[in-house]
Amino acid sequence: MEFGIFIPSARNGYIISETSPQYSPTYSHMKEIIQTGEENGFSFALSLSALRGHGGTTGFWDDALESMTQMAALARDTTAMKLIGSVNILAIHPAIAARMAMTIDQISEGRFSLNIVPGGWHPRELETMNVWPGYEYNDYRWQYAGEYCQVVRELWEKGVSNFKGKHFQYEDLRMGPKPDHHMNIVCAGASDDAIQFTTKYADYSFRLAWGGKDALEGVVERFNAQMDEAGRTIRPYVALGVVMADTDEEAEAKLQNFIDNADLAAINYMLGGASTDSAQGGTSEILASMDTKGAVQMSTDFITGSPESIARQLDEWAEIDVAGYMLVFPDYVEDIKRMGREVFPLMKNFTPPKALQAV
Repeated sequence: MEFGIFIPSARNGYIISETSPQYSPTYSHMKEIIQTGEENGFSFALSLSALRGHGGTTGFWDDALESMTQMAALARDTTAMKLIGSVNILAIHPAIAARMAMTIDQISEGRFSLNIVPGGWHPRELETMNVWPGYEYNDYRWQYAGEYCQVVRELWEKGVSNFKGKHFQYEDLRMGPKPDHHMNIVCAGASDDAIQFTTKYADYSFRLAWGGKDALEGVVERFNAQMDEAGRTIRPYVALGVVMADTDEEAEAKLQNFIDNADLAAINYMLGGASTDSAQGGTSEILASMDTKGAVQMSTDFITGSPESIARQLDEWAEIDVAGYMLVFPDYVEDIKRMGREVFPLMKNFTPPKALQAV
């Protein structure tokens, strides 16, 4: 089972609380996190696309590094980790996205994948940039994303696109040099339309775990059935939070403290944006239905406990048929060190990346 890092490249990461670690992202911090991850058994990392924050008392996501340029730098500051960068397709032209991804893939010597973000659950960040097409976009965004990826794929594989679709029309759109191998696209959507997009264009799916291990097993079973029907073998990466302490009780109390001190203003801003999305069964619908606990955790399941308890729980989660778990931590550097030192050695379902196996 692969384990990765959900890079906290926007302010305060993925916990919307006044008592969770408070920080504005810096490249030196992200580099330390990823290099520590490489040294401690993590094999991949994904960086989000954040164009506007949620405010509140913590200024949640008000500061953010740009995903693709960050991953280009991390490609030089890592040696083996697979890197996934994100583009918001309403903000970045497909030819620019294709060229940026090709460039980072060269820098990383083939370790890069492109995560497609169609937007929708946070319309305000696009409205302020004057690139939001209106709320009717939510009804066709995955069709728009499909045409976008068709153009990207043609540029990667042929070096030229003459695509003529509803949303994109080009004549002699060119890119060179072409990648010398297949490049992966990652889809970060959970709705039926997103899954249909995934079957046609993506190589991996990125999903949030919410509702516990049994709920995820049901989601993966349905997902696999859809992939089988489409004749694809795509597997999902799943985000999962980890709160660790010396004892189970201390870890649970730490998470409860985050929940008891939720940044309600930032949460209400996030839920307000999610409630405008008409997509059924997608991330927005999940976010809009959250209680305070779920909102603090950004609709991501969190496990808590001592290192021994975390190892046992991750072994149980690893029995589910997913490509890997992308972990969220309160204190990334120290928690990653403890994962490598105290958790992974206890697990039966953990296989070190090849780079570590050779050490």
